[in-house]
Amino acid sequence: MEIVFRRTRLRSAAKRLLAAMALFVSVPAVQAASLPQPASVAFWYADQPPIPELAQFDWSVVEPGHMTRGDVKTLRKLGSQPFAYLSVGEFSGTKTEIEKAGLNQAVSPVRNDSWDSQVMDLSAPAWREHLFGAAKDLQAQGYSGLFLDTLDSFQLLPEASRESQRVALASFLRELHQREPTLKLFFNRGFEVLPDLDGVPAAVAVESIHAGWDASTKRYRPVSESDRQWLETFLQPLRAKGIPLVAIDYLPPERREEARKLAKRLREEGFIPYIGTPDLNSMGISSIEVQPRRIAMVYDPREGDLADNAGHSLLGGLLEYLGYRVDYLPTTSNMPSYAFSGLYAGVVTWMTSGPPQASPAFNRWIGERLDEQVPVVFFGGLPIEDSVLLKRLGLERDVSPGIQALTITHQDKTLIGAFEAPVMPRSRDLTAVSVLPNGPTPVLSLTNAAGQVYTPVVVGEWGGLALAPYILEVNNERSRWILDPFAFLQASLHLPVQPRPDTTTENGRRIATVHIDGDGFPSRAEVRGTPYAGRHTLEDFIKPNPFLTSVSIVEGEISPRGMYPYLARELEPIAREIFANPKVEVATHTFSHPFFMQPEKAMKRENFKPEYGLNMAIPGYDKIDFRREIFGSRDYINEHLTTPEKPVKMVFWPGDALPSAATLKLAYDAGLKNVNGAETMMTKANPSLTGLNPLLRPTEGGLQYYAPIINENLYTNLWKGPYYGFHEVIDTFQLTDSPRRLRGLNLYYHFYSSTKQASIKAMHDIYGFMREQHPMSMWMSDYLDRLHGLYQASMARTADGAWQIRGMDGLRTVRLDSQMGWPDLSRSQGIAGVRDLPQGRYVHLSSDRALLVLRPDRDGRPALEEANLPLLEWRYLDDQRVNFSFAGQFDLTFSVRSASPCRVEVDGQRFTGKASAGLWTFQLPMKQVSNGQLVCN
Repeated sequence: MEIVFRRTRLRSAAKRLLAAMALFVSVPAVQAASLPQPASVAFWYADQPPIPELAQFDWSVVEPGHMTRGDVKTLRKLGSQPFAYLSVGEFSGTKTEIEKAGLNQAVSPVRNDSWDSQVMDLSAPAWREHLFGAAKDLQAQGYSGLFLDTLDSFQLLPEASRESQRVALASFLRELHQREPTLKLFFNRGFEVLPDLDGVPAAVAVESIHAGWDASTKRYRPVSESDRQWLETFLQPLRAKGIPLVAIDYLPPERREEARKLAKRLREEGFIPYIGTPDLNSMGISSIEVQPRRIAMVYDPREGDLADNAGHSLLGGLLEYLGYRVDYLPTTSNMPSYAFSGLYAGVVTWMTSGPPQASPAFNRWIGERLDEQVPVVFFGGLPIEDSVLLKRLGLERDVSPGIQALTITHQDKTLIGAFEAPVMPRSRDLTAVSVLPNGPTPVLSLTNAAGQVYTPVVVGEWGGLALAPYILEVNNERSRWILDPFAFLQASLHLPVQPRPDTTTENGRRIATVHIDGDGFPSRAEVRGTPYAGRHTLEDFIKPNPFLTSVSIVEGEISPRGMYPYLARELEPIAREIFANPKVEVATHTFSHPFFMQPEKAMKRENFKPEYGLNMAIPGYDKIDFRREIFGSRDYINEHLTTPEKPVKMVFWPGDALPSAATLKLAYDAGLKNVNGAETMMTKANPSLTGLNPLLRPTEGGLQYYAPIINENLYTNLWKGPYYGFHEVIDTFQLTDSPRRLRGLNLYYHFYSSTKQASIKAMHDIYGFMREQHPMSMWMSDYLDRLHGLYQASMARTADGAWQIRGMDGLRTVRLDSQMGWPDLSRSQGIAGVRDLPQGRYVHLSSDRALLVLRPDRDGRPALEEANLPLLEWRYLDDQRVNFSFAGQFDLTFSVRSASPCRVEVDGQRFTGKASAGLWTFQLPMKQVSNGQLVCN
């Protein structure tokens, strides 16, 4: 990479360049009208490029070695044009690598020791063909363009050869443009050849306009006015030709506010700004600024797998509700080396085993986050013993206090002791931590008889600390939060007020999903005629209720190759009838229903005694084969139970529902979405938010989507009774809706809920409750797209303060705190309306990307209030007319808020709205509406 400002070498060519200026300026400015002007540009040269955030920028420059073809495709799909870094003048590699690449005859006599790279001979055919081949390959990988670096490296050569090299460079760039006309060529400088390349560059980058980096002293430095004026002599001809100019300036991450002001100044001077760090390994600021919505959750694998970590199970779902994506980082891996500033809203640890194994590296990593002013919060235990780092945090550790009497001497009840459980003084398992003078602010202080003060909960500028036993009150039957986790996370992470992607609500209605695991299909229902549970579920639950239902079967239960081959002739037709129902989508619950999705790991547990074995006892199937479980069951259902028009879409994980990364990848390779796992459950007997689990588990094999609410197994004590216990899922529906809407109406059960009179009665009550809520019914596969949007979405602020939302996938709702105001419907894009509820202000999006402009009062234009079908389009023609489209499986019902009477016109038909309290409600006898028009006047 050659991006450090080389003023001395450029000065040596200044006279020749200035002599060419007359020619350069005289060329007609033909490019001005044809060149697309990117409004924003980003550079990311580190590994693990943050694709969702880079998608906020019109152009994203990356190191191609850090991107897969899938990454490039995703980045383009999400709205950014990816540019691959390509070094033109230098080869980064050893002599052996040069020889392996067949470039021995293309090297120059000069090596650039500053970057440990070889300056190449730009006239050598081998080097030119090497670059042409690289460009062709990058174009095939899906890149929109190339960021051409080291264009001035030939100036390191002896003066006698520079002119010939300059001519060779110009001819190469011209030929590259001719060979790959679809690739945009983004120059890093190149002032020496630009006069000869009219029409070739799509943009030109310059660096250090106001804020630079001194590579020799490793310091940031201001740029002098003389340097700036000298550089401007080369920029004026480019401006005259309409070539976009990208200014790359450098500031450290902690000077974020200064970077914002500098970006504004550069915009005013006619540049597309990018303010980053010298290594280009941070999320910098351009004409937009990414708003961090990632939280890094650090855990210690010595304490168990991620699924068992308290940070995941207890905080994951709360952070998701707050609108954040959670990235889980094990301490045993190489911790990310890129900068977190501008990308992560904070770092959270939940570790109880003391410092991790590589504690010096961990301490350095934490220190780097503090340097960047990224908040760090420690839960459970304090994994730091280093006295220097502790002093920086304003903390001091002492020996364990043992068992002794303590008195509460300070308690901030807005953060602790007034949420679910009170603070009770206890010293058992207490870490002896106290606050140094000018340290963080104590949230809870306890004092012993000798006057020693312990502060297990603090909040400071750097983040916060919440140590056991003052987080949770735990006993054998239940646990409760002592800490107010919402208030503490908000205070310690210094979370800003911003739109929150929301997976509970769409078009103003609470989302409802129903999905059925295949277990119990062959069981008999205790009703007249004792039908199979599969038949009874279809007739008693699926058909009568107005809910889309995602249904799976266990192949081993109903196929001729399963446990009951003699029943297949009766069971398979029932399954076909279920899958043929228009309200049903098709899923598999595997072949043999493994009870442990990682059996080798499960068998290593102490006192492991599987009650039912490792899986169903299918004759001839002696060892679990997860490819057979997934691919095989998919193919069986597709070939024997459903049609090509309605194939299997998902796998519902069985048993403990914790597949390995490799098994998850198998599902993705099979083209199947996945769901199940976690145990979200809240009842009136145990209403604690400790029962709220996360929705997502990221793995190297892909995302696992947990069941939003657990099935009847937990409510019925593993189907040991009471059989009516699932009635309490109504409690969960209510407690996850008030005072906060934490979940949709997510009904998840098995076919065996059709077998007992008590369970059937409970199911009728559950369905009745759901009908009364008038939710938006959604298939599970579509809901998973909403959950993926929660993971993938990104947000940025534009120069004028609007919210740019991208990467939402199927997600169509953001939730606002009331102090943020209301959508400005005329200035926003992709925004259809808003519904104001006690749980929040729910803004409806009509696309996976939107521009949200806010105003202090409600917009008077006609706005969508709520609807029962997914919205495809909502486009304002003027202040009184809207074009709209919906599509779903039910007749459309929707309401519009308007001060004026409204009507709807669809395909020549006119519908009059029913008025009530400022709302106009329409009921249309159609499931899909394209190009409908709403008129309010």
